[in-house]
Amino acid sequence: INTLHTELFAYLLDRLKSTTESDGTLLDHAMVVYGSGIADGNKHTHEALPVLLAGRGAGSLKPGRHVIAPSGTPVTNLYLSLLDRMGVRQEKLGDSTGQLDLL
Repeated sequence: INTLHTELFAYLLDRLKSTTESDGTLLDHAMVVYGSGIADGNKHTHEALPVLLAGRGAGSLKPGRHVIAPSGTPVTNLYLSLLDRMGVRQEKLGDSTGQLDLL
């Protein structure tokens, strides 16, 4: 991972965490996804993607966990789950096969 990208991401999270709202911080209300859509740039594969999800999604996410999805789980399952937590009800998103347990 590029050190500059890591530092910028940490800076963003720090700013979100230090910005208060009436009932918490911006980070408490946010869902920030950091990762890549390609695992192997040469083969253009998208299996075993490391993805970091930050924030509490206004209480809809349980932070501080390391979740390993079953082999073959498309990353769109994560996105479908996040949409659901934002109140957007979708049956499917791209190649999704269902939602991930984020609580």
